[in-house]
Amino acid sequence: MRENTAFIINIVQYLNDPSDQELEKEVSRFRSASIENDEFYLEIERVWNISPEVKHLDALNTEDALERLSNRLGYSSKNRGSGRWKIWYAAAAVAVLFIAGYWGYSTFTEVHYITKTTGTAIDSVLLPDGSKIYLSKGTTVRYPEKMKAGTRSVFLVRGAAFFDIVKKANQEFVVAVESSKVTVLGTSFNVKNEHKQIELAVRSGKIKFEAPDGNSSSVLTAGDGLIYSSETGRISRFTDKAGTEYAWLTHELKFVDTPLPEVFKILEKCYGVKFRYKDSLSSFNKFNANFKDNKLEEILEILQETYPLQISKQDSVLVVQSN
Repeated sequence: MRENTAFIINIVQYLNDPSDQELEKEVSRFRSASIENDEFYLEIERVWNISPEVKHLDALNTEDALERLSNRLGYSSKNRGSGRWKIWYAAAAVAVLFIAGYWGYSTFTEVHYITKTTGTAIDSVLLPDGSKIYLSKGTTVRYPEKMKAGTRSVFLVRGAAFFDIVKKANQEFVVAVESSKVTVLGTSFNVKNEHKQIELAVRSGKIKFEAPDGNSSSVLTAGDGLIYSSETGRISRFTDKAGTEYAWLTHELKFVDTPLPEVFKILEKCYGVKFRYKDSLSSFNKFNANFKDNKLEEILEILQETYPLQISKQDSVLVVQSN
């Protein structure tokens, strides 16, 4: 439990100040050591995300505070016989006492973060510096209530978000995603943090992606995309001239000299459908068109008017063949 206690202290400090690279490396090493460690981190992160509520618990009976926090974590008193519950209850005890004390100390000296989670609808957040974050469904971000001079940092906990960042001279803007980070000066881009991988797509400007190892970094400009796997550590690049990655927000697709097979791949991703080809599409001219708030049926109709194609539905698949 001593190691877990030290880890809780480190992780709380890290969540409050993600710019501390030494803490970031230490936390990353702990998480990658085992599945159990990673689960432990996620539990403490949940404690942190409700810390504005927890900070008031130090004025209550400690047992009562512990019971309430444990219930929030899903470990109620009826489970006290299990060893797993004892571990998390002990972790919750340390978290209650430490976070309550930490908040009391840092109320006027540290940056306070707000946690925003979306449900089944898209939402947005206006940051103190004028930058804006558009949140897709089922997305969680943490952002500062006020921004200290020289510091602009937010956290994409999970889901997808589109960032429209106000440029400020000599002041970077950092998006922390797991143990990786994205650094920008003034740009708009999409970040997705799901299924143990991070996806980036730049709409305008320039960003830099840094992997947790501290050695792998990539610079992306408008139309560039990147996928980073936290399991393998691999980085792969792609282009997104059509704006596929953030079409969930813009409802817009731009095709510029796009090969027809690529057009259908983009439509699969944006509209959640599957195409099957009876004939080769390699001989067709490249496609040029802009769409805004169009239904899939409308786009398919234009494709059939532009090319000698017939698109029909068979079961749950759309079949494409030449006329």
